[in-house]
Amino acid sequence: MPENELGALRTCVRDLTALSALPLIWAGKELSDVGLSFLDLLLASLRADLAYARFEDPRSGCEIEAACAEGNPHATKHAQSIGRALTPALASLNGVSGSVTIPSPLNNQMLKMAFVPLRAGTHGVVAAGSHRADFPTAIDTSLLAAAVNQLTTCLRSARAAAEHARAEASLKDHEHLNHRLAAENIYLREEAESAMSPGGIVGRSNEIREVLAQVKLVASTETTVLILGESGTGKELVAREIHQRSGRASQPLIKVNCSAIPRDMFESEFFGHVRGAFTGALRDRPGRFQLADGGTIFLDEIGDLPLELQPKLLRMLQEGQYERVGEDRTREVNVRVIAATNRELPAELKAGRFREDLYYRLNVFAVRVPPLRERKDDIPLLTKHFVALSAQKLCIEEPSISDSQYDDLKAYDWPGNIRELGNFIERAVILARDGRLRFDRSPADPSGHQRRSATALAPLEPIRILKEDEWRRQGRANILAAIDRAGGRIQGPGGAADLLGLRPSTLQSRLRALGIHIGKRSVPEGEQPPHSASE
Repeated sequence: MPENELGALRTCVRDLTALSALPLIWAGKELSDVGLSFLDLLLASLRADLAYARFEDPRSGCEIEAACAEGNPHATKHAQSIGRALTPALASLNGVSGSVTIPSPLNNQMLKMAFVPLRAGTHGVVAAGSHRADFPTAIDTSLLAAAVNQLTTCLRSARAAAEHARAEASLKDHEHLNHRLAAENIYLREEAESAMSPGGIVGRSNEIREVLAQVKLVASTETTVLILGESGTGKELVAREIHQRSGRASQPLIKVNCSAIPRDMFESEFFGHVRGAFTGALRDRPGRFQLADGGTIFLDEIGDLPLELQPKLLRMLQEGQYERVGEDRTREVNVRVIAATNRELPAELKAGRFREDLYYRLNVFAVRVPPLRERKDDIPLLTKHFVALSAQKLCIEEPSISDSQYDDLKAYDWPGNIRELGNFIERAVILARDGRLRFDRSPADPSGHQRRSATALAPLEPIRILKEDEWRRQGRANILAAIDRAGGRIQGPGGAADLLGLRPSTLQSRLRALGIHIGKRSVPEGEQPPHSASE
């Protein structure tokens, strides 16, 4: 073999060896850098004057163009114009490999350009040009084909990595969605135990029309709302109305009753916890704020929120950030907050039981729900509504209501508000005979009421201000009396919770807070324990 051919063969072997090392050199590099490295190698191994490549980035789908020219460092900046100049020559080959003599895109000198389209799932072309008369030789063609194979392999690997990353991201999204759905399912099962009766805000009085006008104004905004009103006035219904009229109506409305949560469980209930964060934390559990992400959270009885948790709620309102109990990771949520209370929060501020900064953060837009005694014109509508609900629940025909019965209901001030009226009407529906609603007592008859029930249907007595310890003693005594009268039963019609106008879960929480247990009750010496509540 002639010495010159032997030398050319050695050079070809050396260049092929260098090409085989390209995957290691390109590992971890951006594809734009890979393109330039590839073209530099083509120029050197083919002794070419111009090299050009066009291919698609599998990760972004964008087209990448690169160009290099011997002795012209500015060729890289003109890759797109070089590509446009080469397009007619490439089209003349009808998408197959070949060579064409054309004017150089850089200086109009004649160039022999060799084109190799990319194949097997990749799109693009590689071109190399030279002023040599014998270009491309058989060795040049072999080297160019080997180089294109290495680039194709690199692009396939990048495509596989991009598809794998997308699949992992999709899997994580599905897992996150599954976790959220599971968490919402748990929440909904818990809520089903205390679900309220169907129906929205009922009434046509001027007072309730004013409330609905305020609801309409604020619903379409993202403003935090504070709902004020006595117990039993329907503050939760107002919160639901705001949510349903808002842009978040398709997302969940998550309710938290702050008065029903044990003091040491507030943070876990609000923000969630991780497994092992405390005794009994057997699994990760999302908090109410995470469940409400994208929707609305309703914080009922916000005045009962412990002082030590108020700064964390304030941070949540200001920054939308929190940490689960037992976890260092900071999470973010997008939640609209609606709060409600029957307390006088300004008085709580003066007493040091409520933070001033949290109060002003919550009290952006206040909605006052009037007590029933201020909207007596709505009593007939409310009565019809409760009669229909009770009849449906009891599976009986709706009993009729006389005008005199309406008058009796409107003559009473209803200190327990709509909740008290609803309970009274349900009892009357149960007692209905011959298709007529029956009252076994008049709401405005305090003497008859005192003989038959322990619930607060008598006219209001002058209010005496009680200190905290006296308030707690009376509250404890009132709960024990209700348990005694109910025969030790907590739930169901006539149970202690029903007598007190509370939900069973709320009463259970208060029993735990007061240290009252269902069992044997300790009583003063010489007194016979009437029932089975114990302290």
